[in-house]
Amino acid sequence: SSTINCLFMLAIADSLVLVTYGFQLIPLGLRKILFGWFNGYNYNNVTMVYLSEVNRTFGQVSCFLTMVVTFQRYVSVCLPHRAKALCTVRIVNIMFVVSYLVSIVFFLPNFLTYYIERDEFNRYTVMSRPIVFNATYQILYSSIATFLITYVIPILTLTFMSVKILRAMRQQSSIMQETQERSRARRELTISSIAIVGLFIICQSFSSTRKVLMWMYPYFVAAKCNGELQFFVFVPHVSMVINSASNFVIYVIFATGFRNKVKRLFRGRNKVEAMTTTALGGDTLQSSNNHTQTDKY
Repeated sequence: SSTINCLFMLAIADSLVLVTYGFQLIPLGLRKILFGWFNGYNYNNVTMVYLSEVNRTFGQVSCFLTMVVTFQRYVSVCLPHRAKALCTVRIVNIMFVVSYLVSIVFFLPNFLTYYIERDEFNRYTVMSRPIVFNATYQILYSSIATFLITYVIPILTLTFMSVKILRAMRQQSSIMQETQERSRARRELTISSIAIVGLFIICQSFSSTRKVLMWMYPYFVAAKCNGELQFFVFVPHVSMVINSASNFVIYVIFATGFRNKVKRLFRGRNKVEAMTTTALGGDTLQSSNNHTQTDKY
């Protein structure tokens, strides 16, 4: 179904988040042991300037795809008469591409705000470009636009759709008993999407808290050793890792269709099943044509 396809797209985005964060969250001490003191220091600065923005980009893709998954369930549960038109694999694929394009374009300016400068000791230093000190840029883009795109709009949209889904499910369960396999599968997908939304809201709150703290403190000074925010600096990053890692577990536990597709993927049965289905479809069509010709005569 389109929802299962969308869950796979979300799993890809979450995997990219985990891979990039895996490089960034390597402890600084371990980097220095592996690469030497200066190389570890340089590696830390490179990840702070560039890899952190890659993480944010993939995290935003995951955010958009979470909204797409929830929208799929919202239409299926609350607007079933529109499901055939709106819940299609083609629309999911289009939204997948759009999510990446919008995320890349939106976070592209962040790659241009800082740069790395090497001194005579071959040590990297993070330098700010003039746009960082531009008040209009900081207020309109870094604060308002980023807060709206990464937190406010997704949270409000997901909360609205989730509340509508839960109300519709409650009404449906009081009217009819869902005993059929199809109804049970739909219910599992809906529950998984609600669980994903709840986890997303909790984990995203730490990133928004970080933004508030940056207004209240000289953040990069307070985040250093013995600073007031020393132990908080990695919390938003760890929460994003937990979110992306937990999503896959939620799919496997709650979504039977997703779990079965993963099993087929690892067993290499997709191609075999497709060939079998095609063959059966051809036999059925040929048989139907024979019956039609027989009936005609």
